[in-house]
Amino acid sequence: MRWKTSFQVSATYVGAVMGAGFASGQEIQQFFTRFGHLGLIGISISSLFFALMGWGMLDLQNRWRITSYNDFFEGLLGKRLGLWADRLVSMLLFVGMLAMVSGSGALFQEYFGFTRWIGILLTCFVIVLALWYQGEGVLWINSVLIPLKFVFCLGIAAAAIFLVSSGDGCPIVQSTNPIVSNWILSAILYVSFNLTLALVVFASLGRDVQKPGARLGGVLGGVALGLFALSIGGALLRFPDVLGLEIPMVGIAGKLGEWPAFFYVVVLWLAMITAAVGNGFSLISRIVDSGGLSYGKATSAILLLLIPMAGVRFSQIVQLIYPLFGYIGLLFMPTIVYCWLKR
Repeated sequence: MRWKTSFQVSATYVGAVMGAGFASGQEIQQFFTRFGHLGLIGISISSLFFALMGWGMLDLQNRWRITSYNDFFEGLLGKRLGLWADRLVSMLLFVGMLAMVSGSGALFQEYFGFTRWIGILLTCFVIVLALWYQGEGVLWINSVLIPLKFVFCLGIAAAAIFLVSSGDGCPIVQSTNPIVSNWILSAILYVSFNLTLALVVFASLGRDVQKPGARLGGVLGGVALGLFALSIGGALLRFPDVLGLEIPMVGIAGKLGEWPAFFYVVVLWLAMITAAVGNGFSLISRIVDSGGLSYGKATSAILLLLIPMAGVRFSQIVQLIYPLFGYIGLLFMPTIVYCWLKR
């Protein structure tokens, strides 16, 4: 049972972080590979932070008996600041869920030739199935889909690196829109950007992750994220010609043939689903905890609001919400460390 919990928690951690931006290669490109091989060191540093912060978050959750992310924010920031953080993160969770659903529509339209609404509705259907079983459903869908993503991402990246001849390697990748000018700061910002979402997913799962082995799962999740990112980063550095693409990892998969590219698109879709499920469950749990609606009504209300808005361009949504998550996370990181070390 301990190892089962560790596996489920680590898979959920990876699922919360590894959304469309991660699996597409865009996040790794923007935060790491534009610094060349120093970016790979940055990935290693971020993996260490993910592992330590994962242990710390789950330890605090068990210590404080957290059942919602509002409780977590109040414990970290106090009641007044915690309330503002709660409201802001609730909005960001909805926008993050919207980004994944919108991205799914764009994926179906661009790579399969279907109307985007087929992708949107199919994605929402899978999300509803996972959310129907609440916390167990979130843990289950991550336990099933994350290993598939792990195998495909590592497999495609490794095969491209070792089996496909490249042109000129790219030790330093220039970016026209740099996030920060320092590779170490970029690694820290990347962790903070993803930490907020992981925090709210763990907090929303409540007692489902307050079990023996959960903290080890946080560490294993951080290590797995590092392996994911290193494989993608290595592939991006080896094939600099794909860096101008919106989804560079599909371009790399295409170097292995049409079928690898097709399967990677499927993996990218799964990444969108797991991220949307994590966002959706966290938001629904918060609504239920506030006493506003029942779980079923909250789920229906969010989807009815979400679907008509899913026609917004995926790239525009991502460009807006990613920096916001990063700035919020910069506030939480030192606070989590302080509260964790304070006994």
